[in-house]
Amino acid sequence: MVGVLIRMKLAVLRRSMSGQRAASMLAGGSIGLVLAIGTLVVGFSHFGSPETAVAVLSLLLMVWTLGWLFGPMLTGGDAVLRLEYFTLLPIRPRTLAIGMVGAGFVGITPVVALVAFAVLLVYGAHLGLAAALVAIPAVLLQLWFVVVLSKVGMQALGRLVRSRFGWELSSLVVGFVLGLQNTGWMDIGLAIRTFSGGWADGGGIVLRILPSSWAVVAVDAAGKGNWGVVALSLGGLAVLGVVLFFVFSALLSRQLVRGLSDGGTTQTGGDSLATKRILPGGPFGGVLGKELRLWVRDLRRARFLSIALWAGLFSGLFPLLDGNTVLLPFAGVITALFAGALSANVYGLDAGALWLTLVAPAAERVDVRARQVAWLLLVAVPVLVLTALLTLVSGQGWAWPWVLAVLPAMLGGAAGLVPLVSLVGVAPFQDRPGGNPMDGFTDESGDQVRLKIFGMLFGQILLAVPAAVVVLIGFRTGSTLLGWAGVAAGLLTGAFYYWLFGRLAYRRLEKAGPEILDLMRKGVRTEVKASADEPAEGEEEEPAKKDDLSGPQNAAVALFVLLGVLLVIPQGFVSLGLSLFGATLPGWFLVAHVAPGLRVLVAIGSIVLGACSFSMVVLMHRVAKRKAEALAAAEETEVPEEEKENGREHAAAR
Repeated sequence: MVGVLIRMKLAVLRRSMSGQRAASMLAGGSIGLVLAIGTLVVGFSHFGSPETAVAVLSLLLMVWTLGWLFGPMLTGGDAVLRLEYFTLLPIRPRTLAIGMVGAGFVGITPVVALVAFAVLLVYGAHLGLAAALVAIPAVLLQLWFVVVLSKVGMQALGRLVRSRFGWELSSLVVGFVLGLQNTGWMDIGLAIRTFSGGWADGGGIVLRILPSSWAVVAVDAAGKGNWGVVALSLGGLAVLGVVLFFVFSALLSRQLVRGLSDGGTTQTGGDSLATKRILPGGPFGGVLGKELRLWVRDLRRARFLSIALWAGLFSGLFPLLDGNTVLLPFAGVITALFAGALSANVYGLDAGALWLTLVAPAAERVDVRARQVAWLLLVAVPVLVLTALLTLVSGQGWAWPWVLAVLPAMLGGAAGLVPLVSLVGVAPFQDRPGGNPMDGFTDESGDQVRLKIFGMLFGQILLAVPAAVVVLIGFRTGSTLLGWAGVAAGLLTGAFYYWLFGRLAYRRLEKAGPEILDLMRKGVRTEVKASADEPAEGEEEEPAKKDDLSGPQNAAVALFVLLGVLLVIPQGFVSLGLSLFGATLPGWFLVAHVAPGLRVLVAIGSIVLGACSFSMVVLMHRVAKRKAEALAAAEETEVPEEEKENGREHAAAR
């Protein structure tokens, strides 16, 4: 079974390594490899004492273990071998569990983890030959532990998120990770002090108890010649991995036999009389009530809004760890930003239910406008409350014109873009009753949804720029009146965005409704690469798509995207804002190393370079597409060899 599933996984990966999926996999693998190499480099550091070394390495391995445990919440689990593929096959759960765990060691993430865990080999080499030899089984057992732990976590959390508490917990974890990605870099000073190991005397004892640290403890004990601790640590790690495997097998068995009994993702409940009185009557009120209920009851929709709330809150709170309160007033802005981005596939969540709108006469405009109002009611109220509370608590009075100008523009722009972006490049979200509700973006629509999310993030930021520029001009000129005029600019631009993009959305729904419905019912069909050794029976082998980027080109695309994000956001907009306010800039900002008068120009230049990096991605795809079109045209106009021979014979006869 292990061999069968490994070959199956490799075949799927080989056939799907093209286009957006290949670029996203290479980008994620590149980032993970950079982090793994950074972990490996830590092993070459010279620590003040053995206790400090054990504490720091234990902290690193704990972070990697938590990443394996909670990472599936961000990625949606295994996109290759889904459990529903095997529900109707006569396979014993334990046999299937062995195959799933064995296949879990194949892929990019296990290789990245193996590179990171090799820090134990480096550390063991410092301690001597015996410790280096013990580090070899320690690395393998650590990898075994995290792979099985990830499988158990995915199944357990998949069952947990079917309850209200469970999906809120999963949303909190995802929001925590997003907040860490957004503003965690502002705590680099705190991280440096943490990895200096000054806390090792107290905190190191606690870390040693955790299973993620047992491999480090074994290597350290081998260096001291304490073989009893070595046997206890490695044996405990092996036994724990076996116990986790049996837990995974039990969870898998329950998942296989559960079927469709509790696979629903909605929560039912009666409508209160007050709700019926508040909602307006007519078609608009009906669609508005339906949308409000879906955003509250549907597991996936509610989870998206909850993730946005936690992401905004953690983004404002993380800088507090290093005593920085500057981002607290903007937590609501970040919440609105993520709420719009995560809602970019709202029509895709309906799948085939769109036909209810299309068969009703002139219902497209009402449907779009009601969705816009429902989204605004659910997002604007908590965002405004969060902004007011955190701005008052932080004491950052200067931030009032900024947040009050940016928020209306961003909310109005998001309310308009949400239905429009959802109807452009439709990505149907297939509901799988009985499946894991965390499998959000693991199907063929996943890459398309991710592109929509990134596009919405940058689009909302650009839409808020005019209002922010008005406030900036007032701030630079010292005009309080002009600064507060930015609030009016934000309200006007937000209302304009709401009207314009909403109009474009229902116009598109009117013109392309049947085509969109057909795509939602059938799903996104992606072409796969043909395999030379596995042609379809009775069919000729089809060549791979000519407009696919090659492996090096996909790697270059991933590099350009990563470089563009770094140049545009932290080194661009963040540096520009801090430079305009005259804030103290840490050393990891490029503008901190130039004269104060040139910082604004350097930040703008960084934004321009980031835009050029994104343009290179678009250019590479256009060049590949033009080459494919040229090859297709050449094949159509190419004269067959037989016709050429007949022509030569005819000419000779004449």
